[in-house]
Amino acid sequence: MLLLTGGFLIRWVESGPRPPFLRAAGEVQPPDRAPKPSNLLRLAGSGSTLPLTRALAEAFVADRPWLRVRVHESIGSSGGVRATRDGAIELGLVSRPLAAAESAQGLRTIPYARTAVVLAANPSVPVRGLGRRELLDLYAGRQTHWSDGSPVVVLQREPGDSSHLAAHAAVSGLAEVDEEAWARGRWRVLFDDRAMQEALVATPGAVGLFDLGLTVIQDLPLGTLTYEGRSPRETSVRSGEYPLVKDLAFVLPGPQVETDPLALEFIAFVFSADGQQVIRQSGYLPLD
Repeated sequence: MLLLTGGFLIRWVESGPRPPFLRAAGEVQPPDRAPKPSNLLRLAGSGSTLPLTRALAEAFVADRPWLRVRVHESIGSSGGVRATRDGAIELGLVSRPLAAAESAQGLRTIPYARTAVVLAANPSVPVRGLGRRELLDLYAGRQTHWSDGSPVVVLQREPGDSSHLAAHAAVSGLAEVDEEAWARGRWRVLFDDRAMQEALVATPGAVGLFDLGLTVIQDLPLGTLTYEGRSPRETSVRSGEYPLVKDLAFVLPGPQVETDPLALEFIAFVFSADGQQVIRQSGYLPLD
């Protein structure tokens, strides 16, 4: 036991910073974080934004091989806001409006793309559209089988998910039904976009709220149900005829912090003709 304890103690001491009394005279302790190279741009945030952001980053560096754009794995919209605020990244990625407390920190957003939120369905689902009452019945557990007799499987996201928030704003009564389903543990809850899409593809009879852009850009084998007879076409989304929509946006530090020049160059590319073409080809609606 003494030998084991001594071994663990030595490993713990050696893994930490060198104590001041062991440093040579004049030795300077290295900084906690090295300065960011000027040719590196770091982005992180909502998982809903990642496929499109990576497509934009790839197009951005295609003619600028000396630049590097690092798009981190999903840390959620809230994580992207915090990372921007703390200076860990240059651009945050959000798929929902900033909360009041986040706006109070002086952060700014630049919306750049819009996507329809759809009720995505496993190919086995026999219906092609739903109305408001049918949608509420699904999430409330009142409709348990599809028209062909197969069981209904509703897949939910965690409370605060941007697709659910967008649907709550467009469908009266859905927020209350959603909250009750979460409280009762009625449906399986997924905690990121990848888990949601994998469950939708693999589960017969499954439906769930999902971004149309993610379905298109990843060529997912999912059905897209109409809502109240309205299809999420670009013209319907742009005119507001299709009401379930959400915007993707960049998060920048407040005006008291100088914005990284490379971040500004990337944003300018996103709003250029080339960037707008990438957005449209990926299944999203570019914003002016």
